[in-house]
Amino acid sequence: MRIALYREMTLNAFRSLLAFRAEVLLFLFGQLFKISVQVYIWYALFGDSGHLTSQAGTVTIQEMITYVVISSVISVFATNDVIFKVSSKVSSGEIAMDLIKPMSFRSVIFCQVFGANLYRILFELIPLMIVSMLFFHVQLPSLENGLAFLILVINGLILNFLITYTIGLIAFWYILVWQVNTVLNGLIRLFSGAFIPIWFFSDSLVQLSYFLPFRLIYYEPISVYLGRVTGWQDLLAIVLQQLAWMAGFLLLQKWMWSRAVTRLVVQGG
Repeated sequence: MRIALYREMTLNAFRSLLAFRAEVLLFLFGQLFKISVQVYIWYALFGDSGHLTSQAGTVTIQEMITYVVISSVISVFATNDVIFKVSSKVSSGEIAMDLIKPMSFRSVIFCQVFGANLYRILFELIPLMIVSMLFFHVQLPSLENGLAFLILVINGLILNFLITYTIGLIAFWYILVWQVNTVLNGLIRLFSGAFIPIWFFSDSLVQLSYFLPFRLIYYEPISVYLGRVTGWQDLLAIVLQQLAWMAGFLLLQKWMWSRAVTRLVVQGG
């Protein structure tokens, strides 16, 4: 019964995005433009030598281009509007309808995000990968690294959802959370390695990034994709860190939710 509800909730989110198919072309154009700008910036920084020395050793221009493309692919999923969804439901009172559904509020939000991600896989991710492969000659990982990369990306996306959902619950105390969303996006962009790999960070920023969960969403999975992390002990350590952060945010959001619902006041009809 509940599985049918989850399926319908996911499909509804998928169908609702089909009404905006024209946005697919705009998105693809925007993503390719962004990738092209980043690629040519890195070409300029690498110069004629074709490689740079970093915290992780020598980095070739082809590795860097692959990093840029894979980072853009992950951002297709990692960029979500969970914080605004929660804020909108609280401020409009729509959350009252979600609370009477036979599924948790977190599951409702997750199904909506999952449905949107299914749409993005079909109409955004696959075309973006095909065009990127043709124009930027992206490196392919080994079979083992590819499988490990998929596991780490899935864990990273779940972690990203839990972070944004937990932050979104702040809307129960402060209705307008766009400032919080702006700060969070800035932190994720910087410390996840989404824009600049952590290889090129200073020692102090590298150490700081290891106290935050954001590098587990972009940087660590891409490092595995590129073969810079191969030993099973290192892979296991990354997975355990992801699971630990997920468990921490699950406990935090449960604690916040138990207090948030007691503050909820829905006015009007």
